[in-house]
This record gives sequence, C-alpha cells and structure tokens, in this order.
Amino acid sequence: MNKGFTLVELMVVIVIMAIITMIGYTGITAVQQNIKENLWDGKVDAILSGAEAYGEDNKNLLTGTCSIDGSNVSNCTSLKVDDLIKSNYVPTDEERCVKYDENSNCINSEETIINESVPEDDPNYYANDLNVYIYLENNVVYAVLEGD
Repeated sequence: MNKGFTLVELMVVIVIMAIITMIGYTGITAVQQNIKENLWDGKVDAILSGAEAYGEDNKNLLTGTCSIDGSNVSNCTSLKVDDLIKSNYVPTDEERCVKYDENSNCINSEETIINESVPEDDPNYYANDLNVYIYLENNVVYAVLEGD
C-alpha cells in the first residue's frame, strides 16, 4: 500500500491555499487604502487649520468674493496650498523634485504635501496647487479646500 497524497489531493490543497491568499491580499489592499485616506484626511485638517490661522492673522485681506460649491461667498480670499506652506502656516516634511540635471539628479526641490490616496498621475497627487478658500462669517474665519 502506497502512502502519500494523490495528485488530486495536492491540487485541492493548492487551490484552497490560492483562495486564502486572494482573500488575504484583498483585505490587506483595502486596509492600505483606508490608511492612505485617513492620512490624507489628517493632512487636509492641517491645511484647513493653517488656512484659518492665516485668515485670523490677515482678516484685512478677506475682502473679495469666492465661488465655493456654486455659492458666492463674500469676505473671502483664495490661496494655493503652496502659499500656506511657504509662509509657514502649513508644516510638511515631504519634498518633490522640481528640477533635474542632465544625469537625472535632483538639483531643486520644494516642500510639498502628497495625497497618497490617489494615483501618482492624478492632478491632485501633489496638493500644493490646490486652492484654499478662506472666508469670514460672523467674525469667524473658515477655510475650504478645493475639491475636498
């Protein structure tokens, strides 16, 4: 009498292992995306807090009109996230290269905020170019990030 597994038994075990691996991979991918979205939410909160602090410090600049979600808002101004970074209202420890030499070495970089919850080729991957609308309502400063 031969001892061991038949080819059919081995194939069944391999198929079961493949199914378990696929289920695990799907779960891990979903958790990773959730982490990236939560990280982006934290960055958005930092941007909005910085924008509100900028608005408090510069209430005299909140004199224009902005269109926010289809509504015109008075006592408003618009800034790029990059302006808030450069004026130290929004902290960041991320950098992106903006100029390379002939050997593809980075020779000029800038501080940036990265949205890792979207693909790298998405126009909102680097948040520096997003608009932040800062407005005054009932003597309280509010901020809204474009596209959020």
